[in-house]
Amino acid sequence: MKKIALIGIKKRYPGFSLNVDFDVANGEFISILGPSGSGKTTVLHIIAGFIRQDEGRILKDGVDISFLPVSNRNIGVVFQDYALFPYLSVYSNIAFGLKIKHFDSKRVKKAVLNIAEQFGITHILNKYPDMISGGEKQRVAVARAMVVQPDVLLMDEPLSSLDAKIRERLMKELKEFHQRFNTTIIYVTHDQAEAMYLAGRIVLIDNGEIDQIDTPVNLYDNPKTAFAREFIGKINRLVVGREVIYIRPEEIIMSRTGQFEGVVEEIVYLDSVVEMSVTMQGNRILIREFLRNVRGIKPGDVVRFDFEGGD
Repeated sequence: MKKIALIGIKKRYPGFSLNVDFDVANGEFISILGPSGSGKTTVLHIIAGFIRQDEGRILKDGVDISFLPVSNRNIGVVFQDYALFPYLSVYSNIAFGLKIKHFDSKRVKKAVLNIAEQFGITHILNKYPDMISGGEKQRVAVARAMVVQPDVLLMDEPLSSLDAKIRERLMKELKEFHQRFNTTIIYVTHDQAEAMYLAGRIVLIDNGEIDQIDTPVNLYDNPKTAFAREFIGKINRLVVGREVIYIRPEEIIMSRTGQFEGVVEEIVYLDSVVEMSVTMQGNRILIREFLRNVRGIKPGDVVRFDFEGGD
């Protein structure tokens, strides 16, 4: 069943025009991915009701919600900066939406304690936002959105301001949260690693238009456009003779008897993986290998390799 369907959605601004159509299944985790300024957040705000589209319809469970106010759409939102109220305790932040809906205090307390336990934040309920960590703020923001039992949860780059280690841990927690609650989630990000890890499908958007909608694997292995090919992952464009070849760095296999050879220009160490920039027949290519396979290689060395694939 389609939980959300965007049909012929258009929004025009001076110098920019949004034009999108897509749907989201019940319980699906879908990511809207694209560069800054591509229209990702505008799509999210139109679904939430913060922005009114110029044309098109939004259906939720088959019902047109295009002209419903934000408060009547039953859609939760987690903002980029979490938008927690600094003057309210964690408890009061989570309870805010319930109080707006005029729940009695007993029902509010029961709902807040229940969601806090599920998110592992019971111990910080009496603290204020400036007293808790970035990871805890995210849990509070998601708990606040979820406590009112929304039909859909919208997330606008909620991990963008966190450092790499915390972001990695919270991505795992977010994936587990989705698996546990089976909530329909629409997640906006410019970070392809987040989208590839979290989402079952990705809506790739560029300059207000949908470029490709696909699973992470298909988007990576079978990009349908030049933009998708260049934006998702890293890819080499090689001119070999009269042929143009597109090949991923990990599809270039180092070998002492390889058909091709090149000179190492630069080496970048990424944990247990190494990226080497190599010049070959006028091409500058990127090769990705495990550190253990390239120990001792340095800039200026000649290396040999083969291509595993390529278009």
